[in-house]
Amino acid sequence: MISRRKEPHIAKSLKGPPIIKFLLRFLPVLPGLFLLLPACEKVADPLGDDRPAIHDVQVVENPHNVLSARVTVVAENAGEVYLRIEGDSLTRLSPAMPIQNGTAVLPLLGLAPEKNYTIRAIARSERGAESSSESLPFATGALSPDMPRFEVLHKGEPQDSPLLIGLTQLDTGRPAYAGILDNEGRFIWYRQFAGPVVDFQRQPNGNFTVFSNEAGQDPHFYELDLYGNILNEYAARPQYVTGPHEIRLLAGGHVLFGRRQETVDLSGVGGRSDALVTTSVVELIRADGSALYWDPLRYFRVEDAAADIDITAAEVNPWHGNAIEIDTDGHLLVSFRNCDEITKINAQNGEIIWRLGGKNNQFLFVDDPLTGFSHQHGVRRLPNGNIILFDNGNLHVPPQSRAAEYELDEANRVARLVWDYRDPRGVYGFALGFAQRLDNGNTLINYGTARKMVEVSPEGRIEWEADLQDSTRFVYRALRIGSIY
Repeated sequence: MISRRKEPHIAKSLKGPPIIKFLLRFLPVLPGLFLLLPACEKVADPLGDDRPAIHDVQVVENPHNVLSARVTVVAENAGEVYLRIEGDSLTRLSPAMPIQNGTAVLPLLGLAPEKNYTIRAIARSERGAESSSESLPFATGALSPDMPRFEVLHKGEPQDSPLLIGLTQLDTGRPAYAGILDNEGRFIWYRQFAGPVVDFQRQPNGNFTVFSNEAGQDPHFYELDLYGNILNEYAARPQYVTGPHEIRLLAGGHVLFGRRQETVDLSGVGGRSDALVTTSVVELIRADGSALYWDPLRYFRVEDAAADIDITAAEVNPWHGNAIEIDTDGHLLVSFRNCDEITKINAQNGEIIWRLGGKNNQFLFVDDPLTGFSHQHGVRRLPNGNIILFDNGNLHVPPQSRAAEYELDEANRVARLVWDYRDPRGVYGFALGFAQRLDNGNTLINYGTARKMVEVSPEGRIEWEADLQDSTRFVYRALRIGSIY
């Protein structure tokens, strides 16, 4: 006799709909699944315990500049911090700075005077999670009424980047400034000095350098950070006076001008037997501590001076170095204004590689209606291999200033003018000045003593123009920089 066991109720339920049968089949393992739920919930949260937290934010005014501040942020679980700044009808973000040992220090730059702002610090973790601080107020101060004013006369399509300017002046009793302007001609950064400012520029390491002096010091070069704090100082050898015209920082070294005077018998060339000759020594200090001291008095002749330099005077300045460029091969391009010459100098042994312009010119000038430059200021090698300079043009007939770009065939000694800009209004700056080729293809031209700056397109169209409204100051150089930070 065959007996049948009665099926339990659960077995009967399997005869229901398929989804019910599926769930009931896995009923014995459900308790284990419930135990896993908390862990699954944690994995589903991409932030988890790594969400950054901001514990403290401090905003401290910059003693050198009422348009900026130093912001210190204390945070955990954060890789970097940036600022959100609102005010003056704008919202902007600062570049992010890394967190080190739980703290980040950020510069707050580029603000307008006498404005109220709100600032939020935003911390970001390595996984991209962000946390924001509460809003903090910050009010900028007023600029000194003695600061110079710029009038923007035209604005088309200029490069959207700040302009760095060094302001030199005739009245040494007034405050002097190194400054950065926006395209409206407004100061967005500045640093005041006791003595006149001459060369002011940003170096490859991101810091600024400026020639001036603080109270009680001899003029020399300062290296500044974004707040205007002095990081380093540079001067010529003690037996020389530091030249104000240019410094270029190298990796672990620098190059600048040192000036000295020496009594020279010039009776053989029509001068005095006791003439006091000023010479501009190129001082190149290398990272290993070795140096090159290149003195024109050893390589040039006094009679190489341009026609308007009086070599019969008691004091003679026949060369007057005013610009230094580090060439792509590591050698030096040096501008000697008073002999109308750009000289290429071997940075290792000091030998002259070539001479462009002046009485000892080794190049054939081609396609240049002015057959060269006169009393030039500034020289730079362009990415395309050409050179650009500001031709003050003192000895052109009539005197006229321009920016000039030359294509150099250094092997065959040919200098071909491939582009220049001469203002049709006849703007003439007899001294100072600079020409800079910009990333957008335009050229920024500073006319020095003419107190005018223009940015022109490759076709010669004025895209931006500003005048300095100050009869006792001049812009020594004007340079656009990619960012104020």
